[in-house]
Amino acid sequence: MRPVKGTNLTPAPLLLTTLRDRDFGLLWASGALDNTSRWMDTVAMGLLVLQQTDSPFQVALLFVLRWVPMFAFAIFSGMIADRANRWLVVAWTRVGTVLITAIILCLVAIGTVQPWHLFLASLALGCIFVLEFPSRRSFIYDLVGSRFIVSAMSLETLSTTLGRFVGPLTAGLFIQLAGFTGAFVFLVCGYGLALLFFALIKARFPAQSSSGQSIWRNFTHGLAYSLKHRVIRSVLAVTLIMNALAFSVESLFPVVARDHLNVGPGLTGVLISSQSIGSFMAAMAIGWFGVVKYHGRVYILGITLQLLSLLLFALSPWYPVSFVILAVSGVGAAGFGTMQSTIILISASPDMRGTTIGVLGQCIGVAAFGGLLVGAVADFFNAQVAIALSASLGLILLIPVVSFSPLVRRPITPYQDDPSNSGSRDTAGASQPLD
Repeated sequence: MRPVKGTNLTPAPLLLTTLRDRDFGLLWASGALDNTSRWMDTVAMGLLVLQQTDSPFQVALLFVLRWVPMFAFAIFSGMIADRANRWLVVAWTRVGTVLITAIILCLVAIGTVQPWHLFLASLALGCIFVLEFPSRRSFIYDLVGSRFIVSAMSLETLSTTLGRFVGPLTAGLFIQLAGFTGAFVFLVCGYGLALLFFALIKARFPAQSSSGQSIWRNFTHGLAYSLKHRVIRSVLAVTLIMNALAFSVESLFPVVARDHLNVGPGLTGVLISSQSIGSFMAAMAIGWFGVVKYHGRVYILGITLQLLSLLLFALSPWYPVSFVILAVSGVGAAGFGTMQSTIILISASPDMRGTTIGVLGQCIGVAAFGGLLVGAVADFFNAQVAIALSASLGLILLIPVVSFSPLVRRPITPYQDDPSNSGSRDTAGASQPLD
């Protein structure tokens, strides 16, 4: 892609120019459909397991199996993203999601689906997601470059937000009106369209040359690089808190809706979708104003708001109030989610972007252990207690992390502009921004 002529674009054109690019537009549409389908299958499988087992722990186990691969293999998938054809990697993951959900659809349609089928499907979909995660985000940077990365990641957050709204809502409504078979038919169609849109992308970026180092040496080098870099290290620490203690409790939302708020599948889907309302507005604001100076402040404010909202959600006995609280938590989720990958992509050297995103994925994967813990607490006490304890612990742990972090004290400096990197190879493999 050709470099931008001039730098006087206003925030609105920044956002619109990014979205008008054909390949990025197709990537964005594919991601929106994939996110919608992923959130839909999460709710559909969760409600199906809850119906079959009546066990909050087994519902949480679905979440655990979905995120265990992220913890175990994320850094290795990051190495793949740094060395393989990223378009090809993402394309194969799209094929995999269609095949897996089609198998579950067949089992549901003939009435032979069992919880263990859903557990295996959740694990397989988790493996696919961990392979896609760094390749897709690095591919975004390949397409847009550093000039448009904040707008691109804001649009990425918007696609996640749309998925979080449409997915649970559609799952709940289809289950209510057409049963689980109808929901999974829609789900397979959604994943299929995501594959089609991605296949239409014309841009191809050649695979990066291998360093010739062993996998173990690459692993230790990537981990050491991420931990030595103060900004990236801080992002990873906050991510650990977020995914272990905030994101993990979302597996219990269907349980809270049924057992505490006393609503059915339809209103459960509406409740879970409420987060996306706040996320949509916040992501639009971030994308519209494009150029953010203090990325870290938005990042920290986002997780703080989300943890506070989850604590209040656990204490709320009324459905309308719970709906509003989750919408507010969505505002925090948008700030956190947009800046999480953005800060790392800006800060890391070009040849380490995929690997550092892989390390980030490793930290995201601790959500599996958080889900296991909150599931056990929910089984022993109840879902509200598990959510309240988790959110409270997250707020407490956030204090020392923020105190020693550079995220809130100074702007995030792009890698090529950072004086500390002046002697490094910084342009190899870097892409040009959008025209």
